[in-house]
Amino acid sequence: MLRIIRKNMKIILIVVIAAFGVSIFYGLGQYRGSPNSQRQTYYIAEVNKSGITSNQLQSAFLNAVSRYDDKTLSSLDQSAIVSFKKNILNQLIDYELLYQQAQKEKVKISNDEINLEIDKIKDNFSSPEEFDGALKANNITLTQLKEDIKRQLIINKVLAEIRSQVSISDEDLLEYYNENKESLIEPEQVHARHILVKTEEEANTLLLQIKEGLADFSELAKEKSTDSSAPSGGDLGFFTRGRMVKEFEDAAFSLEPGEISDVVQTQFGYHIIKCEEKKEEYSPAFEEIKEQISNALKSQRENEAISVFISKLREEAVIVYNYDFDAEIETLKSSVEESQASDSTEQVTSEETVSEEATENEETKDTSRDN
Repeated sequence: MLRIIRKNMKIILIVVIAAFGVSIFYGLGQYRGSPNSQRQTYYIAEVNKSGITSNQLQSAFLNAVSRYDDKTLSSLDQSAIVSFKKNILNQLIDYELLYQQAQKEKVKISNDEINLEIDKIKDNFSSPEEFDGALKANNITLTQLKEDIKRQLIINKVLAEIRSQVSISDEDLLEYYNENKESLIEPEQVHARHILVKTEEEANTLLLQIKEGLADFSELAKEKSTDSSAPSGGDLGFFTRGRMVKEFEDAAFSLEPGEISDVVQTQFGYHIIKCEEKKEEYSPAFEEIKEQISNALKSQRENEAISVFISKLREEAVIVYNYDFDAEIETLKSSVEESQASDSTEQVTSEETVSEEATENEETKDTSRDN
């Protein structure tokens, strides 16, 4: 319903920072730092003479990538990884700017507020010993953790003050509703289950069992389906058009609630589909979605206000980058392009060699026949 609002929402760095900061300090166990690592004094960037070390960047980077699965990480090339590091550094810079602003505003945090956050962290561990072990594994003391939390809470207060200045009127909401009626329409949806097997023969056998009442559809899905939805009885929930492959989609949307399809072949195998429920296309009235529009629009404007605030801090700050990420990215891209060009040349040369050898063989055969 509100996908257009979300699509148009600017991705504000500080939104990432807010979650990012918490993950660095609260995600104990995500990053295993070396207990014997020495502190580096090399500043990869300086913000109003306050340095961000290469160690800080590396630690933040490792914490960030720990959220992604191996498949996603393995798909990234070197230039993408360097670009990711550059983005994280910029987030750390914005984070530092907000902290410095909080210091100017003399923002205070009580010990009770800090201890409350510590207690929340401890709740994620089965015992005090496990919590202490996580601190050691991350090469951080309880005092350091408290300082990190204090820093985060101080910044959060600055952000909360910015958000509090944003307001949305009923006129704003009605204007958005009128301008985006089409995008707010709920598309047709179907709630379906399915059973997926490898062969048409097996699918036909299962379909016959279901139609003759010899087996329950969901129980059969749990037992026989090779799809990841099998444990939930093949339940796929509600989905709209465009979410499934065409053959599956056409069959699912053609069914009425309670109806079961014939065997449907797709690139994944052979399916039996059951329609549980259907929702027709629906255009909601303003009052029905007023609150949802308000929440989304307010969030968008809060993010925009924060972005403007950070941009102003950047304009007034002295920021020094001691490493040229852009140059490294360009070098890596050029290296890849040269490698691809070299591979292409080698392939052409190889094809020409094969062609020449084939021609020579034909000429040899012709000469042999002449003799």
